[in-house]
Amino acid sequence: MFDKIKGLALLLVLSMLFTACSAGSGESQGNSTDQGGTSSTSGKKIELSFMGWGNEQERELYEKMLKGFEAKHPEYKVNYIYVPKDYDTKLKTMLTGNTLPDVFWVGETVVPDYAKTGKLEPLDAIVSMNGLDEDFVPGLLDYGKYDGKQYTIPKDWEPYVMYINVDLFNEAGVPVPTGDWTMDEFMDIAKRMTVQEDGRITQYGVGLETWWGPWSVFAGNEGGVWFKDGKANFNDPKVIKGLQRMYDLFQTDKSAPSPSALQQSGMGQSQMFETGKVAMYASGRWMVPTFRQTASFEWTAVEMPIGETRINPLFSGTLAISKDSKDKDGAAKLLTYVLSEEGLKDIIGLGLAMPNKMKYMDDPEMVNAPPAVEPFKATAQYLDTEIQLAATQSGHFSELINKYVQPELDSAFNGKQTIQEAVENIDAKANKELFNK
Repeated sequence: MFDKIKGLALLLVLSMLFTACSAGSGESQGNSTDQGGTSSTSGKKIELSFMGWGNEQERELYEKMLKGFEAKHPEYKVNYIYVPKDYDTKLKTMLTGNTLPDVFWVGETVVPDYAKTGKLEPLDAIVSMNGLDEDFVPGLLDYGKYDGKQYTIPKDWEPYVMYINVDLFNEAGVPVPTGDWTMDEFMDIAKRMTVQEDGRITQYGVGLETWWGPWSVFAGNEGGVWFKDGKANFNDPKVIKGLQRMYDLFQTDKSAPSPSALQQSGMGQSQMFETGKVAMYASGRWMVPTFRQTASFEWTAVEMPIGETRINPLFSGTLAISKDSKDKDGAAKLLTYVLSEEGLKDIIGLGLAMPNKMKYMDDPEMVNAPPAVEPFKATAQYLDTEIQLAATQSGHFSELINKYVQPELDSAFNGKQTIQEAVENIDAKANKELFNK
């Protein structure tokens, strides 16, 4: 009898031990963390971070798109880090502190700068597995590559076009230009659309900014190669021809407000277009949502005028994944969703940019009017896949533009020196200090 009681007691102890071990094992599983650092079975969601720039409209669009991702992948929660200003400064700070988001934007001109840090996850396998490179706009994907690897993927791109105030053209009896207009015709129209009253200009023919986008169009459309063989090449006669056209608009013809004149007016170029103080305005597709809301006149857009050829600079936000992401699988899912048809429809339709794939160009949910969509679609055939790309791949794009090019050109466009003097200074300084290493 005692032995039976002793045996039953032993069984009871073993049973209790087994139950405790099972409970302990279950508790351990419930509290275990996945790569995202959150519980996978306790009901908590896996957290991912996504960072980008943009205006308030873009913020709202991306919030909507990220909600779509969460609905499709309910196990995830995305923390959206919205940076309206000084994005690159924020990104560099996070890189230095090893706190990069899981998925984040990288400007198309600085991809090599970040790729060289070793902090970006190569995306070649993700691209191949998900077919992300299929039917891409020609040359666009190259802006996400460095040293033979795909480190970022362009999510969109923004054509550079000429916006037209149709009402002002009709009042002046000047035909609205079409896509086949030439640089010479453009220069003439800009003069004809400039109005003076009592010796004072009350309406300019064109509003033209002076940062690298506009001047690369003018130089490139004349066949100019401003970066060649790993060095600045602004003394190219064709580059000079394009830059001289801009100089003439600002100083000789005075059919465009110079940077100093614009500063005195207290208005930006886009504001001058919105208020009818310029008849034409050269800018990117990013202006479409604003003009849809603010323009109280009939307006449209045409391709930039053609010179010896046509070229359109590449403006894009590209997507990267942090090398240190704790959930690279989740980050890959998020990146793939943003680039999917479903994701792009949430963020492209407002008119800020163009889709990265040719097959979406005719989708009215992504590319729509006003203004006419054909000029924007046409620029996909002549994106700058050589000059700007070579300058970008040098790893010194920002320094070249900000330190050496822009100060010299702004001085010329304000009439303080000639274009010839400006380009000679650019090449001499940049090639000695920046590219002679």
